[in-house]
Amino acid sequence: MKPKLCSSQRGKASLLDLIVMLIAVVIVVGVLVLPTIAKRNARSSKIGCVNNVKQIGLSIRMWSDDNGGRSPSQVPANEGGAKEDVERGVASRYFQVMSNELGTPKIVVCPEDIGRKAATDFATLTRSNLSYFVVPEAVWSITNLWLSGDRNLATNKVALKPGLFSMLANPSLNWTAELHDRKGYLCFADGHVATSDGIGKLPYTVRLSQSATNALRAYYDATANVTFRLLIP
Repeated sequence: MKPKLCSSQRGKASLLDLIVMLIAVVIVVGVLVLPTIAKRNARSSKIGCVNNVKQIGLSIRMWSDDNGGRSPSQVPANEGGAKEDVERGVASRYFQVMSNELGTPKIVVCPEDIGRKAATDFATLTRSNLSYFVVPEAVWSITNLWLSGDRNLATNKVALKPGLFSMLANPSLNWTAELHDRKGYLCFADGHVATSDGIGKLPYTVRLSQSATNALRAYYDATANVTFRLLIP
């Protein structure tokens, strides 16, 4: 004959069953919901990066309109620009002179860039607070020319170092793993933003090396200069 459980034992058993069931429900819900949340967060980060790159391009254009059509890299420091610092490869000054147009230092940091964090203000901005490169030789009429983009660029699979990088003919460019799963965004001189190598869903999709070749060709056709530079933070 099996021993009968007293009422207190039955109560404890029922409570234990309930706790086990609740834990199982929480686990199931977590398995179902967490991937969806992760996807939403990733999508939100990508949208944030697109908006940042586009805002940087717009800010450069606005600043240029107030300075005779010249970008910060084309205006000397004594006129409120960043020409000398850019020639020394200092990217932070380029963005500092556009503080009014940018509005907040958060604009110049990609939400997915865990290696960089937003500065508290533009006065303290350094390369550690920047996620985006700029092109010092910006010419608004050359629509294929890059204006800005994600910093995680490499040539022949070697990451570009901070400072000025001269684009070469038939460039072998790729994205590093630092951002966007080896992909990135580019802002062009006419203000549109393109997704490079299949990231996200944008009206414009380009292949990085082909886009670089097109930009170099267009820049040469317009200026007779064989190269333009990237200012990498």
